[in-house]
Amino acid sequence: MKTMSKEQFFTIPTETFKMSKGTVKLPINYYDYGYAHFIFLVDYTAAKEKLADTAFTPCKSFGKALALLNFFEYRDTAIGPYNEVGLSILCYPKSKKQPSVVPLHILKDAKKWQVGAYVINLPVTTEIAYLAGKEVWNYPKFVTRIDFTLVNRYFKGVVYDPNLNEPLVTLTGNIGFIATPKLKNASFISHTTHKDLPLRTLTVVDTRFKIAYGFSGKCVVNAKSTHSMAQNLRDLGINGKKPIGCMYSPQAQMMLCKGEPIS
Repeated sequence: MKTMSKEQFFTIPTETFKMSKGTVKLPINYYDYGYAHFIFLVDYTAAKEKLADTAFTPCKSFGKALALLNFFEYRDTAIGPYNEVGLSILCYPKSKKQPSVVPLHILKDAKKWQVGAYVINLPVTTEIAYLAGKEVWNYPKFVTRIDFTLVNRYFKGVVYDPNLNEPLVTLTGNIGFIATPKLKNASFISHTTHKDLPLRTLTVVDTRFKIAYGFSGKCVVNAKSTHSMAQNLRDLGINGKKPIGCMYSPQAQMMLCKGEPIS
């Protein structure tokens, strides 16, 4: 649940960014949303290949890379309501060193993170979310239908293939029983490459969330889909695989800040 009032939380002054169609205020403010972030252990070499043309390299944990499939239901935002799903790889700049214990590192204040999630697919449900994401950060977005259900520990998320008009990927099941107490440091860093520059983007989140271990369902990718997101999920070995854990909250608020170039 959110822990601060709007007046207490939304304190970063906004600036106007002119897009090819209209404008957007940065940071983008999200006044009410729910989310579920699913964590997968994936083949390190496969993850490294996905980042080969970037300034980043995957974090390594127990000989594996960490991939994230993040589902969001944005109910009230400065650019209207929409849903979003991010497929990303936890990584760090090639010019830096990996933190020694990555799972503990990402529980710190995100402003101190040396790592971040490099986004390789980011479907959304509205045109304005697509346009802002592409032009401000160069997030790899596409517009499609996304279903999101989070009721207690039950979760169902579906991303639809925009070409087939049927599910591209589905994740359904119950979040694990064993969970941490509610935690507060939910802010995070995402990475993209924009105009040949590697970007570091801070997302400031206010919520109380849980980390749960295990999930009852497997990720299912539509065998008929040739979309890049379906192929990325297959290449990373996520199709038919259960996530090892989930970070989730039914209610939060956040500020999506503008990206900062990484020297």
